[in-house]
Amino acid sequence: MWEEDESFKAAVSGIPRVAQLIAAFPVDRWARALDAAEQSYRQTARNLGYSEAAAQEWASAVMSRLWVVRMRLEKELKRKETP
Repeated sequence: MWEEDESFKAAVSGIPRVAQLIAAFPVDRWARALDAAEQSYRQTARNLGYSEAAAQEWASAVMSRLWVVRMRLEKELKRKETP
């Protein structure tokens, strides 16, 4: 299914960069940036011809990976801020 799709693999491989970009925003804007990323991934899947349900699943799969990377970056930022 979509796990083997090259576009999905490309989206997943770009997650560290997306997470870094989001981490560069002030923390109070992260939720909005994450919502925008999810909408973008969902639209990409629809543009690739996936149904709405499959596009949502595709976007959710990418976002779950993004959340993991974001949490790691957040921990790193906190460690750097703590003397």
